[in-house]
Amino acid sequence: MQKNTMDLLVGNLWQVNSDKLALLCQNAAIPLPKLLQITIPSTQQSQTFSAESVRAIAPALLNQKLPASSIEAAKPYTAEPLVSNKLEQNAPKPQITNTLEDLNWEQLAHKVSICENCKLCENRTQTVLERGNRSAKWMFIGEGPGEQEDLQGRPFVGASGQLLDRMIAAMKLNTEEDVYIANVIKCRPPRNRNPEPEEINSCKNYLLQQIKLVKPQMIITLGRYAVQTLLDTELAVGKLRGKLHHYQDIPLIATYHPSYLLRTPSAKKDAWDDLQLAMRHYFNG
Repeated sequence: MQKNTMDLLVGNLWQVNSDKLALLCQNAAIPLPKLLQITIPSTQQSQTFSAESVRAIAPALLNQKLPASSIEAAKPYTAEPLVSNKLEQNAPKPQITNTLEDLNWEQLAHKVSICENCKLCENRTQTVLERGNRSAKWMFIGEGPGEQEDLQGRPFVGASGQLLDRMIAAMKLNTEEDVYIANVIKCRPPRNRNPEPEEINSCKNYLLQQIKLVKPQMIITLGRYAVQTLLDTELAVGKLRGKLHHYQDIPLIATYHPSYLLRTPSAKKDAWDDLQLAMRHYFNG
């Protein structure tokens, strides 16, 4: 079997519901492989097979020439066409895309929990989506999870998170009620290295969907990756801080990441100036 045909089938089946896929295999007299990697997202009662699991089953499914309607019935949360009735041997390899969709919170959390769009999924303990209030008026955005975030599944819970909590408290805001906190990428980069461009590109629309759902009235970006992603710029934080920007129609203030402030305490005054600027715009319009 040609690799591109296999990739096309796996690309269409990797989020198939486990019970329904098992039934498909049973009806086609295909034994389930012994080594199945199964994930159970916290937002889903049903199980989902990983891409590796489906890849193990795909040759037999393809040989059985299952109708597209059977595959369609097994896959949740999709509006795009799945598999044509005839899989061409020279079909192009599908590109993994992370398009902005009209998802609710449960669907978004599920999609992030099983994401395999980039290589960061290979070493994560778990994905890190959010903490705080989904209806908050203030949204703080960092770059990505560190060690403690990867272990606990919540952003900004390590040393930099403790500093961020103190910054938010100094603004007279409650970290669980008044703000929503997220990162650009949802998996920890190895050894806390900087995220690579392809990793940000694979993950950034999850963040954009979070912004769409939260509908914040003020965004604070922490560090260069957050502000560069939202403003589509390569300028450094030092060039962007100290002034009002907008993501779409939402006011945005850029400041330094708490981890940078821990390494460079002299920059804390500038960061506090940025937060005061955000408060003036928020409260005075």
